[in-house]
Amino acid sequence: MKKIVIAMLFVIIFGCQNQTSYEEEVNKDEDLLEFLLTGNKRFLDEKSTHPHQNLNAVLKNQNSQKPFAVIVTCSDSRVSPEILFDQGIGDLFVIRNAGNLISDIDMGSIEYAIEHLDTKLIIVLGHTECGAIKAYLGDKNNEYKKHLSHIDNIIETIANENEQKLIKKTNDLNSCIIANIMHSKKIIEDNPIIKAHKTKIISMEYDVHSGKVMQL
Repeated sequence: MKKIVIAMLFVIIFGCQNQTSYEEEVNKDEDLLEFLLTGNKRFLDEKSTHPHQNLNAVLKNQNSQKPFAVIVTCSDSRVSPEILFDQGIGDLFVIRNAGNLISDIDMGSIEYAIEHLDTKLIIVLGHTECGAIKAYLGDKNNEYKKHLSHIDNIIETIANENEQKLIKKTNDLNSCIIANIMHSKKIIEDNPIIKAHKTKIISMEYDVHSGKVMQL
């Protein structure tokens, strides 16, 4: 038992010494977007380093947090930002819902990260094969209006996006996915608090077939 305790202390102490923050990891010539894309490349190459995923990261963030990016993305179980971008505890402020939509609560969460956590980057991350968009495209006669379920609220929200009204006739899934991403991005861009902080906003799409994240 004594040997086990000593071994655990050894791991914690030396783990703490080796733990770095994202500020120390970002190269001077590399911006935060490139930092995320580099993490995705490590993931694709099966060379993920799994940073900040230990007890030291928990202890370091226990009294405060300073995530460097807000990720607005889908609740889809295949889309996990910390894994896809090879990040860890305290790095990303993640907001998830079906279809990466922007409600008042989601917007409030974004504002909190920008105003109170000094987060510098917002990513709107949609993905291929999005079930919310498939449901929207599959609803040919506005059937959602008859069901009165919360799922249908998602479809209605997507149906009311101006970008969707312009392209729905094509019935192209990926075009609708991208239009939805761009709609969420525009809502964020129009927010006066985001404008005042001059926060960088990037739209991206994750390919569930390959694991790659692409900037739009």
